[in-house]
Amino acid sequence: MEARIPNGPKGRDIFSMRVRSRIMLFLSLGLLLIGIVVLVAVPYLNHLVYPDSLPRSAARRATGYAVIPEDRQVDELGAPDHIRTEADARAYVVALVKRWDPGETNPHLAEFEERLAQAEYAAVRDPKKLVPESQVAKTFDRLMDEWKMPAWTRVSVPELHAVRITYASSVYPRSVVRLAEDSIALGCRPTEALFLLHILDFTGGVPPEIREKVRESRFPWSLLKRLRWSRPAMEPVEYRLLPAPLNPDSHQRHEYITCRHAYFASHPATSFESEVGDIFSQLGIH
Repeated sequence: MEARIPNGPKGRDIFSMRVRSRIMLFLSLGLLLIGIVVLVAVPYLNHLVYPDSLPRSAARRATGYAVIPEDRQVDELGAPDHIRTEADARAYVVALVKRWDPGETNPHLAEFEERLAQAEYAAVRDPKKLVPESQVAKTFDRLMDEWKMPAWTRVSVPELHAVRITYASSVYPRSVVRLAEDSIALGCRPTEALFLLHILDFTGGVPPEIREKVRESRFPWSLLKRLRWSRPAMEPVEYRLLPAPLNPDSHQRHEYITCRHAYFASHPATSFESEVGDIFSQLGIH
């Protein structure tokens, strides 16, 4: 219980001293919190886009297990220490295809699975057989050109890497190619390259929030963003009833699906085997 402050000049001096001491205490706590954010939160958020910047111990902690049990079973089959023979690679490919296309009965599927298993086994044994991220991005962009997609669907290598980190941390963390210090390598195994194409097609390109994070993390956008925060612009307030706008992500997805349907409707002769064969060729899967 605080002592009662006497009236008069002496009381005012005691009161002001207490106020100053509390202000100093709050400032000290504020600086401590800022230090925690800078030392812990900021490096981890930066890791979401550029994992090589994270210390080795933190990168190792980010290597966990798949969130969904069905994915965890597939991820175990795809772990590098599990694929010791071509038969192991084939079992992994079959499980992966069954997980994402359980009803697929195309007669050419077995042939593609065999080719993919051989390429997968070769990539596990020899890092030179990995598919560069730049080639994955180029393959997706070629598809977007062929399908007459809007310009915003094209993907840069940093954006592809950010997408890769996002799913690598939760979907298939053990089967993603990593370097000795546990950071994610710039090359993909063939199955991962195809899964990246699947993810980009499923999401309608790079999700807007990931694209924005990558953009803001690069010079000079990060500097300009800080300047914008330091001088917030006052926007006029307009009171009227408006329909709820489409979420940028849902709007992008809707436009993507519409363009894709339009392409395949105008190209009915395009076959599964020709599309997959072309993608395999671009990714170097022989």
